[in-house]
Amino acid sequence: MKKKNKNWKKFSLLFIVLLSCFLVTGCGSEEDETTYSEENAVVSKDSILDDIDSSGSGKLYCTREAFASEGIDVELTYELEYKDGNVTLLHSNEMIISENSDSLDEYETAYRNIAKNYEDLKYYDITITRSDSKVIYDAVINYEKLDTDKLLDIEGEEDNVIVDGKLKLKTWVTFAEQFGTTCEEVE
Repeated sequence: MKKKNKNWKKFSLLFIVLLSCFLVTGCGSEEDETTYSEENAVVSKDSILDDIDSSGSGKLYCTREAFASEGIDVELTYELEYKDGNVTLLHSNEMIISENSDSLDEYETAYRNIAKNYEDLKYYDITITRSDSKVIYDAVINYEKLDTDKLLDIEGEEDNVIVDGKLKLKTWVTFAEQFGTTCEEVE
């Protein structure tokens, strides 16, 4: 179980939007002990990787279905740009919608605590917006300009999806699909 939590933490810092959903609502499965590595990655039967040149260039729009507690709706979206098979830009957006102010407070606090880790990291931009009925966590990561060594100092190198300073599209999609993310190519 320790290995799963460690891998999930590493992934979620990179894929930060998902972390807060699992931290606050506990949406993870205790039965799944699968750990990620490119060697043991299993791509879903209908993977976007079957339809695109994952070593080429393009853009993807991805969504992930997530369930929180009663009275809370979650919308997770990811926009990726990639070039030569490497993710160059990742825009993650998580919207928590609820009429329950206490629930929104919990999410906002979790998001702000996560964001503190990245305050001094250039090209890892986080905006947290709060209204009466929603909290929006918006992160834009420019992997072309980002100092990945500093990112790895924050997230740790063990089991991280960044290899040799790059985030491979195939690696990101494979990992994201394991958590129910679906993607489509956009122009």
